[in-house]
Amino acid sequence: MQLSSELGRMTQSYNTRLAQLLRSHDVTYPQYAVLDHIMRNGTKAETISQISDAVEVLQPAVTKIARKFSNRGLLQVTGTGTDRRQKRVSMTAEGAAFIGKLQASLMPDVLECFSDWPEEKLDTFAD
Repeated sequence: MQLSSELGRMTQSYNTRLAQLLRSHDVTYPQYAVLDHIMRNGTKAETISQISDAVEVLQPAVTKIARKFSNRGLLQVTGTGTDRRQKRVSMTAEGAAFIGKLQASLMPDVLECFSDWPEEKLDTFAD
């Protein structure tokens, strides 16, 4: 139970820090979730619907997010050819660099969350 409480506090602290960091880059958490999902797919483009299902963000919001970050050069949005309404979204090199910088800037916070944990607790947690 104590581990659960500690993880809860760490999660809250991490989420607060993540929100601050994202805000400083004009990104909300749902936008980050979409960008992170697309990043993890590498060069594989997905439809708005597939992204929406994967990150549990409504399709209209994913469409708006894709448009915003396409305009910033972070995402590439292309038509499927058969249905003009259906779009495929993939990450650009600029987008990958942007997400990489965001994640790298969070790493010190992640490490700090575990800094005061004794070695045996870290081992138990990792198992």
